[in-house]
Amino acid sequence: MIKTQVIEEDGKPFAVIMDYNEYLKFKEIEEDRDDYYSAAETKLKNKNWVTHKDLKKSLGI
Repeated sequence: MIKTQVIEEDGKPFAVIMDYNEYLKFKEIEEDRDDYYSAAETKLKNKNWVTHKDLKKSLGI
């Protein structure tokens, strides 16, 4: 595995070089986090919930 390298400009971190597979893991974590917050926001806004059983019944499944 490639070690992560931090590129500095004027003594301050500017960019990071990392293993591509590690990058993909970070992207997946970010997407999971976004999905979680989207679901939590939807749940807070929506006060009328239907059980899975009732939903299937209303759809005739």
